[in-house]
Order: sequence, then structure tokens, then C-alpha cells
Amino acid sequence: MEDMSSTSAPTRKEERERARAERKRKEQEAALHAQRKRRLMYLGGGLLVLIAGVAIVIAVASSGRSGSGTSSSSGSGVKGAAAVQAEYAGIPQKENVLGASNAPATMMVFADMQCPFCAEFETKLFPKLVNRYVRPGKLKVIFQPIAIIGQDSVAGARAVGSAGQQNKLFNYASLFYLNQRQENTGYVTDDFMTNLAKAIPGLDVAKWKADLSSASVTNMLSRAQTAAQTAGVNSTPTFLVAKTGKPLERFDVTEYTPRAFYGKLDALTK
Repeated sequence: MEDMSSTSAPTRKEERERARAERKRKEQEAALHAQRKRRLMYLGGGLLVLIAGVAIVIAVASSGRSGSGTSSSSGSGVKGAAAVQAEYAGIPQKENVLGASNAPATMMVFADMQCPFCAEFETKLFPKLVNRYVRPGKLKVIFQPIAIIGQDSVAGARAVGSAGQQNKLFNYASLFYLNQRQENTGYVTDDFMTNLAKAIPGLDVAKWKADLSSASVTNMLSRAQTAAQTAGVNSTPTFLVAKTGKPLERFDVTEYTPRAFYGKLDALTK
């Protein structure tokens, strides 16, 4: 009787094609890894970068202060404002911390505002983590804005930090990532940053502009870079997690999908 389960061995051509496909896959993975591994802009312990960023935002802080304070209209050309407002509605924020202060687990996120991988995490995955862990009070998230890619990263970090002075940091960061463009193209202009601020209900835009060059924002960014140095962060986004009150430990993921986070976070939030 003929053995119907037998299969023919792959031909040499098929083997070459498979080998070629495997090489291409490895090359793509290596390129992706190399693109993510960007050295942090630690100039003089990070403070020179932060101080240099003040010069960029002075023009924003000194312009348009004659308004009534809180913006009465949304920023023009800003996408995702309604979705972002709904995502964080009712969740406590304090400066760069999102979620209940007594949450059983903590996740720290180091991110560059120009980083496309940070935008991928923020726009595709983070809303799911917020609904599953943060909104129910299981997880609090600490956002650490750091500068890796370029000078626009510094301006973006200060803009986010300034929103944090009104406990709107996560709203601003999400809108920034939803409207992110090609890195180092100079798109992080006064108009770009101010339009994002105007699109956040309840944010006093005049105060936000004034706070851009404030010592409070500089101190927040200095603390973020110090934390990054301590943790050995050399790419973004980088995640640290732990039971609240325990030392944070690095949590490396290979993909930005729910399954990459659920196992670890489920265990921490039980």
C-alpha cells in the first residue's frame, strides 16, 4: 500500500528561497534594533540639554499671553482630541503620574516625543492598558520625557512637562503622538505645540506657555534624565515595572501588542 503521508524533500531552489527569506527577516530585525538604539543626549549630566531647550520655548512663552487664559476653542488641525479626552476622563493625574496613588503596581515609561516607536506604543497599545489596569485602579503610570533624537525632542519634552504642571501631561503626550510627524524635520514649532495645548479642554494655555520655561519643568526633566541614567536607559520606549513600593525592574518587550504586556501586568496587579 502506498504511504499517503510521505512528502517530497524540498528542492534546492526552495531551500535557497527559504534561506534568503530568513536572512531578510534577520536583516530587518537588526535594522529595527539599530534604529531604536539611540544614545541619550547626556550633555553635562543632561542639564545642558534642558537649559538649551529653554531658549527654544521662550518665544512660545512670551507670545500670545494676552488671551483670557483657558482656551475656548480647540486647536486647528489637531486629530484625536475627543478620543484622548475620553481616554483619560475621570482618571487622576498629578504632574507625570497617571492613576490611583495606592495602585498595587507601578509602570515607569521613558519616552522621546519624536520617537516613532513611542508613538506606536502610545496610540495602539496604551489605551488598552489604561482601560484594563489604570482606570480600575490596578496600575499607576509614571511618564518620563527624555531627549534622544534631537533638539525638537527637548522642545517636545518641555511642552509635555508644562502640561504636567496642570495635571494634563498624559492628554498632551497622547495628542503629540497622534499628530507626530517625521523626526528632526523642524515640525515641533510654536504653532504645533500651542495648537495641541488648545485642543485640551480645561488646559489654561496662557499658563502653559508661561510654564514652558519654568524651573518646575526643568526640574521634572532633570529628574527624568537622572532616572534614565540610573536605569541605564539607551533607547525609547523603555519600561520599568514592579509592585508599588518595590524597586522598579526593567521590562523588555519585543512587540507592542497586548499579549506582550498582559502576562507581566496581570501578575503584578493580582
